[in-house]
Amino acid sequence: MSAPDPDCSRRRWLAAGAALLAPTAAHARGLSPVPAGSQRRPDAYRLAFRDDFDDLDLSRFNEDAVGGAPGAPAWRSRYRHPRKDIINGEKQVYVDPMVAGTGPRPLGLQPFSLRDGVLSIRADRASPQHASWLWGQRYTSGAITTEYTHWQQYGWFEIRARLPAGRGFWPAFWLLPKRGEWPPEIDVFEASGSRPGQAIFTVHEPGPGRDAASSGWMKLPPPAADGFRTFACEWTERRITFIVEGRRMFEHVGHRIHEPMYLLANLAVGSRDPYWIPDPDESTPFPSAFEIDHVHAYSR
Repeated sequence: MSAPDPDCSRRRWLAAGAALLAPTAAHARGLSPVPAGSQRRPDAYRLAFRDDFDDLDLSRFNEDAVGGAPGAPAWRSRYRHPRKDIINGEKQVYVDPMVAGTGPRPLGLQPFSLRDGVLSIRADRASPQHASWLWGQRYTSGAITTEYTHWQQYGWFEIRARLPAGRGFWPAFWLLPKRGEWPPEIDVFEASGSRPGQAIFTVHEPGPGRDAASSGWMKLPPPAADGFRTFACEWTERRITFIVEGRRMFEHVGHRIHEPMYLLANLAVGSRDPYWIPDPDESTPFPSAFEIDHVHAYSR
């Protein structure tokens, strides 16, 4: 890919911006806070993609996104770049059981589990032997993408998830362009395990300096009684609106993102910026998981 790695560019900007913020601050750069109120998905939308994680088929999370079934689709288990390309100072390698690293055979590391209709993406310490085969990285985790299975232009994108708390955890749900160049990018949310109850929402679009980034960072509304929150993004031809637990958070009007995008969810560990995602330490509760109840995409 001729463009800089999308994840690296995006997170470099976020880390720099987040480092300037007090832990309880609310901030918007280029995004407009919207009046208090609720926002539900318009009736004109129809389901275009769904995964409710009601099955037990872990084989559908794999390198090539093969397998799966209606309502339980296959997901690619890594980003577009090679697994060995560790970005933004992160400390994990995204794995699935077939990943061998530099070893002679698959390591059998499984970051995914399915139980009671919930997908868990688990971050954990790597054993010294596994770390030696995983390019020296000390942690393993998981990523899922629809790069090979679903993409669309405009729509309503939604995840219901429970976020891990603890120093070093970095869960996210976001969109990237199918054509493989960057920008654009839409970050439905990114959160820091060391700042429970807060998140960043970001729009990256082509513009001055190649990446015109608009971001909103604020406290989240309380989760449901079971600890899950529903994060959504409505992307139309004119505006991008971010919604959490049915509450409008921010919107960006007059954007320049008009091409098919695919979905990603991941749990990173550590970063190059200790103010935003500090590296894990002895207080970090390993293993911990980014738990996802569903991922849905709707189109008109």
